[in-house]
Amino acid sequence: MDYLDLEAERLKLDPQEAKTCFNCDVCGDEIYEGQEYYDCETGYLCESCFDKEQDTYKQSCERIAGEDDED
Repeated sequence: MDYLDLEAERLKLDPQEAKTCFNCDVCGDEIYEGQEYYDCETGYLCESCFDKEQDTYKQSCERIAGEDDED
């Protein structure tokens, strides 16, 4: 393989060489063509922001039976 073949192979394998489709609405990271993302109420989220959002939501809903303040 010569240099041009190696460079062409690198361009195919490097996700940051792919077309940018849009940015994460939370952190602003680029979301590239072929990359997973989440379309939520808060907008388009990258995987790491979705995990943080999910943890925050889970904590806000977490309750312990018998210890809840029932009004």
